[in-house]
Amino acid sequence: MNICIVTDLFPPEGGGSERSTYFLAKGLAKRGHNILVVMPHFGQKTIYEEDKWFKIIRLQYLRAPDVPLVRNIIKNELFYFYIAKKLKKIIIDQKIDLIHAQNILTIPPSIIAGRKTKTPVIGTIRDYWPICFRRSFIQPNGNVCTGCTFNNLINCIHLEGMLSSFSMPIVIPYIYANLSIKQFLLNRADHIIAVSAAVRKHLLTRQPSDRSHRFSHLLSQKISVIPNIMPVPPKTLTQSELLSMRYSYKFDKNDILVLYAGQLTYGKGILTLIQAIKRSLQKNTSIKLAILGKGPLVDHIKEINNSISDQLRYYGFLPYDKVLKFYQMADIVVSPSIWPEPLSRVIIEAMALGRPVIASNTGGTPEIIIHEKNGILIKPGDPIEIENALNRLVNDPDLRSRIGWEGQKTVEKQYNETIICDKILSLYNRVLSKF
Repeated sequence: MNICIVTDLFPPEGGGSERSTYFLAKGLAKRGHNILVVMPHFGQKTIYEEDKWFKIIRLQYLRAPDVPLVRNIIKNELFYFYIAKKLKKIIIDQKIDLIHAQNILTIPPSIIAGRKTKTPVIGTIRDYWPICFRRSFIQPNGNVCTGCTFNNLINCIHLEGMLSSFSMPIVIPYIYANLSIKQFLLNRADHIIAVSAAVRKHLLTRQPSDRSHRFSHLLSQKISVIPNIMPVPPKTLTQSELLSMRYSYKFDKNDILVLYAGQLTYGKGILTLIQAIKRSLQKNTSIKLAILGKGPLVDHIKEINNSISDQLRYYGFLPYDKVLKFYQMADIVVSPSIWPEPLSRVIIEAMALGRPVIASNTGGTPEIIIHEKNGILIKPGDPIEIENALNRLVNDPDLRSRIGWEGQKTVEKQYNETIICDKILSLYNRVLSKF
């Protein structure tokens, strides 16, 4: 089968979504399918590459200026038609049998190109972009948004830097039109994959509360739930290597290392975690918090780092291989998200490496973690619950070991390449049989 995987970014660029796309492309290629990965190359020339497993085309596209609204139109509506035109030629020249689009920017033009060439199109949804302009349901104060009311929408526009006194009459209709176009096109995909049941539920039930009659409601029979692939890393560090790594980062062997890996945003709950760590330190000074990632709160995190640098260490955004080593070095991994996390790759990666996880009971996380068995679930945004969970794991090494072991078994059974690729290929064949 000739499969075109279209994505916004692809490794070495990007983060968890891009790694998921890579593992899918590799898994399908290992089964004998011809995989062509296509992505935009912002501000640079078109590049053709060949990997061991697949071919890659990075399509030239202009880099949008940092001007509110103009930036959005160039990266959305103009982008759709330009990339769709390029994809149409690729589909014909490469005799593509099926398109599998992966992200917010590239799913709409993939659907346009698919309809023009009568090629089946499947889109994978990994967050809430079809129903939330900011993709996360998070308001400026960190609370979960209840819907696109006028006041909530104004707050989102402020956060996006799109609002000025003269532009508001244009921006608000644009946002509604943008969401409407995305949902209109999604309904013309042949099938949609949601990475969790939580994402599927939101796609089907949550529509903007204002002007909802202008939106195309998604069809339940066209949305399946298939999670991302998470291969267990084949090589793990030995105890001596882990100890050496700890010393290189100036951690003592008796320190209890708590790890946060992810974006530094209000919605990810990093500030709630820091509150919990400060409380836990009153009882146990051996606890150390390592923070990996980048985002809007990075300067604030650095300020906190400077004030309590012995207990909190900020290491910035690290390459994936180093992140995997940090998971193994950690005693506990915490995912304190406030937003309804679609399907946290951080949680699954930590579990794959046998690390005990504390995570917020929100979004798709309860689909991964069974409370008290393969992880500990806590109430979102509650530092006291995080503190209590941390104290339990800190004081009970056997519990840490048991939960870590159960988590690793969960990943091996539910998120391995064989199971996920079987589900994906079954869906491909089902969609192709209708053409």
